[in-house]
Amino acid sequence: MALHDAKSFAKRGEQLENIVIAHFVLSWLFIALRAYTRIFVKPNFGWDDLTMIFAGVIYTIYCAFILYIEGHGGGTHVTSVAQLSDLTKRAVGSEATYIATVMMLKVSVSILFARIVVKRWQLVVIYTTVAISCISAAASFFYCLFRCGPDLDEYVVQQLSSLCTPRVLDRVFAYQHAAFAFSTDCVFVLLPIPLLWNTNMSRKSKCSMGFILSLATLGCVCSAIRFRYVDGLTQTEDFFWNATNISIWSTIEPGVGIMAGCMATLRPLMMCAQVKIQTLRSPRLLFAKKSHSVEMGMTSSNEERGGSKGADAVKFSKDAGLASERHQDGGRARTSQSTGRGSSTECILSPSDENHTFGQCESLELDRTNTWASVSPNPGDALPPLMPTLHYMKKRLHNEV
Repeated sequence: MALHDAKSFAKRGEQLENIVIAHFVLSWLFIALRAYTRIFVKPNFGWDDLTMIFAGVIYTIYCAFILYIEGHGGGTHVTSVAQLSDLTKRAVGSEATYIATVMMLKVSVSILFARIVVKRWQLVVIYTTVAISCISAAASFFYCLFRCGPDLDEYVVQQLSSLCTPRVLDRVFAYQHAAFAFSTDCVFVLLPIPLLWNTNMSRKSKCSMGFILSLATLGCVCSAIRFRYVDGLTQTEDFFWNATNISIWSTIEPGVGIMAGCMATLRPLMMCAQVKIQTLRSPRLLFAKKSHSVEMGMTSSNEERGGSKGADAVKFSKDAGLASERHQDGGRARTSQSTGRGSSTECILSPSDENHTFGQCESLELDRTNTWASVSPNPGDALPPLMPTLHYMKKRLHNEV
């Protein structure tokens, strides 16, 4: 047995404790953000969210086991039988909860992908992959609990008496679980490629969506690194010293997987936050834009109003001049043009309209004057040069009739 000083013991224990606490806090932070996004930002809470929360609960139990082991001699050379028996039961519990956490994580990710795929073969691939992963995890789970018998209190005694399963079988179950977990992650990493290949999206959007979907399988890298330390689970001699590295990566793999799986669903929350940040950063710019738009609207309305005033004034003067010329020449044609209130159409009284009289068009002319008086900024200045001509025309017409 190799001898180590107290400094190396403290360093290994402190490193493991910091990793466990950091991943535990971050995992639940991302789970909370995911639940908030799926409930309040974009209501779409489903089974993938529920299984992710369940995976977080199991991961919490795993972290509790690891912290207990680290605080009671984990990462050291344990020689006391009583201490070894106590820590062994927690070690079995931590390994079983690790397997259950990874299994629930794979189920959650598979449901997430199943909600967005459109082709049948993609569903078959997802269901087949997650089914194989669950079978492998279930076999490893029960093997971990019963490899030395159903009584965990006798686990150490059975182990010291060489009554447990052989180390070769331990390696088979340990490596097969790690291999299937890694293979499942690889399938989920490659699945977004055919999923987004034929979609009507720009290349930038495809890369963005592919990156978001691949975040859910970021634990693939951790699974590959964990392969190196799997043999530490099968070394029964000085187990708690040799299993420190595998404990570290067994903590990182599901923690990173939970965070990545939740991060893949936070796009609506990030977009909402981006809009709010832009609003808080540039309130003056928004106010200036609104003020500018209001001013432009008022200017355009004033220009349109002024243009209609000028057009009506020209039409009214032309009508008055035309009527005076015709009556001065002795003609009997009673034709006038006028504009109704609030409209831009013209009223033209033709000679064939015998039922119409000049008084009707005269009333429209007076109504036009009132309209100008109500629209003009200075009502008293509404067409003053034309008023004497209008009175003169009325007087001549009455005299002739």
